[in-house]
Amino acid sequence: MRTIDSFAAAVHRKRREHGLTLGEVAEKAGYSASYLSKLLNGHRALLPAVVRDLDTALVADGELVKVAAEQRGDSRPMTRPVQLPAATAGFVGREKELQAMDRALITQGRPGVTVTIVIEGGFWTGKTALAVQWASGVQTRFPGGCLFADLRGLAPGAPADPEEILDGFLLALGVSATELGSSSLQARVARYRSLLAERPAVVILDNVAGYRQAEWLLPGAGSVVLVTSRERQSGLLARTGGTAVELPPLPRRHALDLLGRRIGETRTRADDAAAELVVERCGSLPMTILIAAEYLQRHRETSLTELAEQLDSEKTRLDLFTSSDPAVNIHGVVDVSYLALPPMARRVFRYVGIGPANVFGTESVAVLAQLDSERAEGSLRLLAEAHLVEPLPDGRYRISYLLRAYAHQRALVEERLCEVERAHDRALCWYAATAWNANNTLIPNWAVSGITPGSLADVEPMSFEDGGFEAAMAWCEREVATALQVARNARTYGAKDILWLLPTAFLPYFVLTRSWNTWLVAAHDGLAAARTAGSGAGIARSLEALGWVEHELGRTEDGMAHLEEALRRHGDLDDDRSLAWTAYSLGLAYTSCGRTADARELHELADRLFAAAGVRVGLAVNRAALADVCDLLGLTDKGMEYALDALERAESFSSKAVAGIAHQRIGLLLSRRGEHRAALRHFDDALAARRRGWQRWHAAETLIARADALCGIGQIDQARNTYRRSLEVLDELRDLRAVDVRAKLARLEAGHV
Repeated sequence: MRTIDSFAAAVHRKRREHGLTLGEVAEKAGYSASYLSKLLNGHRALLPAVVRDLDTALVADGELVKVAAEQRGDSRPMTRPVQLPAATAGFVGREKELQAMDRALITQGRPGVTVTIVIEGGFWTGKTALAVQWASGVQTRFPGGCLFADLRGLAPGAPADPEEILDGFLLALGVSATELGSSSLQARVARYRSLLAERPAVVILDNVAGYRQAEWLLPGAGSVVLVTSRERQSGLLARTGGTAVELPPLPRRHALDLLGRRIGETRTRADDAAAELVVERCGSLPMTILIAAEYLQRHRETSLTELAEQLDSEKTRLDLFTSSDPAVNIHGVVDVSYLALPPMARRVFRYVGIGPANVFGTESVAVLAQLDSERAEGSLRLLAEAHLVEPLPDGRYRISYLLRAYAHQRALVEERLCEVERAHDRALCWYAATAWNANNTLIPNWAVSGITPGSLADVEPMSFEDGGFEAAMAWCEREVATALQVARNARTYGAKDILWLLPTAFLPYFVLTRSWNTWLVAAHDGLAAARTAGSGAGIARSLEALGWVEHELGRTEDGMAHLEEALRRHGDLDDDRSLAWTAYSLGLAYTSCGRTADARELHELADRLFAAAGVRVGLAVNRAALADVCDLLGLTDKGMEYALDALERAESFSSKAVAGIAHQRIGLLLSRRGEHRAALRHFDDALAARRRGWQRWHAAETLIARADALCGIGQIDQARNTYRRSLEVLDELRDLRAVDVRAKLARLEAGHV
């Protein structure tokens, strides 16, 4: 018992030096007093992790570890390898990921537990750099040092042999070559884990293909293993209970910081817009930014703007990242991931590359690749697991600029050109038809789509019959930007009319949500496409959309001119539904500039046309507009009659949007009469109908009217708060009416009601 007594004696000597009882030592080390007593009396094994905890608790500076090793008869020389590669120069950002790794070490770092952290991410995101950065900060806490190996699981060339790496680790830990040569694989694995159980280490397994490749190299209890991989490592995480750290591209500010550090901040600040384009088109990947920076340093005559233009073209985007050096050759790096995919997923990846948008849903990919939704979704999941596409919170996916260029090049080589063109046409037709279905659900019988069955060959658009208004609104909110990108990037010659049909299809959505910037872009895109196609109907509808949004933005003269031309064109084409909507919107414009009699004439025309065409929503909103016009003309009873009729019609719709319009109109009419308390009830009903996010503009409109009514009855504090609520929305939307609201607030503060 002499050797056992020597360890116990050392513990008791150290605790007396610090004036601690045995119970206090046990508490500081994280064990029970009973367990510690049994350990010191030889009834429990001297586990290395427990010994280290006692050494730390008693500030013994390794003395207890040495005594315990002698007591166990462990006389091997202590070796502490530190195999970390050099840290990346100019490492930036990644605070969130480093903190997640710190938390994993704290929460999982209990005695007898191996902490496993798996860093997953796409190519060139800096997974190895992150692992090295973190390990360099914690490795001094591990007596076994740091072991590092590149398993080349997804890299050009053959993957590393785990058995060879195991032997290398053992040699680094002090095991002789003679012992290795005489031991079986199982014995060497056991030896490796025993050594790291005694002297825990940080083990970095870089570029792992899967659990089987890393299995023999997973350390014993007390160590930390860092795994990096370009693929999802669900199996490894399930077996180890590890923590997954997803490593995305750098945030924009950190990407710009990295570029500035390499080429000089003065140069990036001199052309910050071009610098932002460069990092965006580099995918915000650390490696691509470093390659771009090195190119700019060697070619001082090349400006950031010129490099951004080179990176904008799918034909030349990858040239900068193509090299004879495998480490910086994007083709070789992505080839490994691409060729590891099953054939179906590779085909879907190619079609995503030739698709007209960077963001896409399962349905649109199914149309592109002519697959059913189930197989398309399965392939997209595989691509996401390989970090070749990025899943988004709304269920869609996004592909980076660089991967899209790679996939595009693959498609041009591996797909027939005629199939590529057909895929473009299918995508365009699908988006156009689905957009019309969605917007015709938002406002039933809005307009005749103009899409013929012949133009929808091999395409089945989405239907919104089951989900109704909410499903249609959700699709528009999610897909409008992508759909407009599809129309803008279309490379088709067989469906020219669809190029204007798609932008103009979203007019109901724009009218309801007041998404002015997107609306304005869509109107201009549609008009340009319609003129190119020589389509009279397209020009008329695009002018209608353009005039309406110009009026909404305060460009009333331009708006009225375009609406008047659209009205004439729709009349010549005998398109009564489009004529009715144009008369309605032009009537609103006329009202806003004081042409009340002309406005009444237009709204009465719209009323007759809506009634004849059976456009119930149009009839309801137009009656609300007629109510305003009649009231302004002094026909107050007629105005209220129209307003109440609009409300009655609105209440028959499943969507409350039109009811909000009717209540708002009634409230305004009552306020003009001085009946402010009655008006407030309708403003409250209007607000209740305008709770959705896409109705923020309408809600702000009602809040302003409500605050005006509160002023009318002397409730100044409530009015002030209501104006401020409207101002929050208007500032967020960058609406110019915020100026008027601030003026009203200023008058209240000055005591002028």
